[in-house]
Amino acid sequence: MARPQSSLLAYAKAMIHWNRQHQFCHVCGAQAVSKDAGHGRKCTNPACHTSHFPRTDTAVIAMVTCGNSGLLARQASWPQGQYATIAGFLEPGETLENAVAREVQEEVGLQVTQVEYHSSQPWPFPASIMVGFTARAENTHLHLDPAEIEDARWFTRSQLKELVSTGEIKLPPALSISYRLIQDWLNADGEQ
Repeated sequence: MARPQSSLLAYAKAMIHWNRQHQFCHVCGAQAVSKDAGHGRKCTNPACHTSHFPRTDTAVIAMVTCGNSGLLARQASWPQGQYATIAGFLEPGETLENAVAREVQEEVGLQVTQVEYHSSQPWPFPASIMVGFTARAENTHLHLDPAEIEDARWFTRSQLKELVSTGEIKLPPALSISYRLIQDWLNADGEQ
């Protein structure tokens, strides 16, 4: 699916989900009705009359590198052999860069520097935005959080290309920001 179409699908899915999940006012509990063609809801209680609007939960995702190697990890629930970049949700009061550093530290035990913005993607599961970054690890010593990560590995570009070509490693779906982060890193050395 083309990126403009996937963005429109993400938008529609998020709006439908939000309207279904917000039938009642979160202030007083009275019924909330749709307004502005579903882009808002209004409490029907005359004493409250609070307006409600959709929210988007922010998640960060990062391609972590150290020297000529890139880090990919997998969760136990993923299809066998599938690996992706590190991701997690932004905490209240946290900058996006601090969220990247915290998630990487929590999931694989690495300290990162040079956290730089890459791109973003709507992520309708159910109403998020994935903000993508690159980051550099200070070393390659992994300490996995087994509740989050089943396995994590460092790959050189040539190793990863070979393992993907043999089917031993599977990358995330091509429409995902994780895939774009990995592909941009793979192609950064000029190879196609």
